[in-house]
Amino acid sequence: MRAGILPGSRVGGEVVRAVNGLTGRWAATARDGTVFSAAGVWPLSAFLADGATGPARAEPSEALGLPADQAAGAARQLLGAPAALPDVDTTVGLWTRRALELCPQWAAGLPAAAHGVPTGDPNDEPVNNAWESNE
Repeated sequence: MRAGILPGSRVGGEVVRAVNGLTGRWAATARDGTVFSAAGVWPLSAFLADGATGPARAEPSEALGLPADQAAGAARQLLGAPAALPDVDTTVGLWTRRALELCPQWAAGLPAAAHGVPTGDPNDEPVNNAWESNE
């Protein structure tokens, strides 16, 4: 991924370097035949770092390559970049147990419909599939 590679992209070079840095660190430990990109996990990790406190905030910041207080904004930039391409979309999802209480201010900063609570009911599969396809 390179800064400015997408027409009209607002993803800054610092964000691109951070995502590429995480990919590079993973690649340094990968075994034969592994294919991956941090671009898929980086935004969710950034949102989680933004909502964390103490060591749980510092550790993801180190992995992300950006301070936690900049992470959520950078994730929004990264998720929004493909909008300049036809038929390309992105999404991020965070599923938590019903008993886990999220800080309302942090949850409000997540992208629309990013947070879900699984019910364990197999009849929810159509709902989950619709979320995955952004319908």
